[in-house]
Amino acid sequence: MGKVSLQALRVFDAAARHCSFKMAAQELNISATAVSHHISNLESRLAIELFVRKTREVSLTESGEFLASATLSGFSAIENAIHALETQNHKVKIQTTSSFAAQFLIPQLRTLTKSHPELEIEIASGEQLSHDPQAISIRFGDTRNIAQHARLTLELFNVYGTSENLRKCANKELVRVYIPKWKNPSLPEPPWQLWLQYNELDVSTFEVVYFDQESYCIYEAIAGLGLVFCSNTLVKNAISSQVIIQSNYCALPSQLGYYLVSPTASMTQNQTQFINWLKAQFD
Repeated sequence: MGKVSLQALRVFDAAARHCSFKMAAQELNISATAVSHHISNLESRLAIELFVRKTREVSLTESGEFLASATLSGFSAIENAIHALETQNHKVKIQTTSSFAAQFLIPQLRTLTKSHPELEIEIASGEQLSHDPQAISIRFGDTRNIAQHARLTLELFNVYGTSENLRKCANKELVRVYIPKWKNPSLPEPPWQLWLQYNELDVSTFEVVYFDQESYCIYEAIAGLGLVFCSNTLVKNAISSQVIIQSNYCALPSQLGYYLVSPTASMTQNQTQFINWLKAQFD
């Protein structure tokens, strides 16, 4: 490979795709003579014929077809990689959980678009996300083994709801409480029992209903159908909008939180700008 120039391979690739030195010259903006010269030098270095030359056309030999399949896939891979990097620099791609995207990130983006209207944000959400090296991945879990610079939050857990339902709760009336049952099997259960003990409460005061996403629980609480037991980050916007409020019970500290996956990976300027903005939302 050290004997063969990249330019010669690029010329060969164009000639092989078009089966024409003239059309290859037009694509590369060089003369047909230069194309022929590059091909001849390549054949000389490889000591093998790559094209069958006829009066008005050329065709690939068997060896030429073998090399052409390699150059086609090779240059395509390079072009795809360059396009991905250009797209990465232009667009900030985020991967995160559905509830974090819906309840926190998307509402907070309004402040980002006002201060940085040039940033284009693309969000993919779900509990099982494929690895995308061009995306910023934000996950939720036990942060004890997560590097300090990668942590975004340490969550506090409490119950939230309308003033009417919180009044019932304070008066020891039976009230429904919606609790998330996380789909990710690696996560511990929400610390409901610990919260009850922390506040010296009896579970019989509550009618517990489980949903598989925090968003469903929060929506039910906003609708006045009960309370939601969840982490503080996910109700930040709902509280700011005054559609629900926090109870007067003590919030339970935890080691659960949101964090960045692979935060030391090479970041574009726009990605770094987004991460700095995101961290500022938790200060």
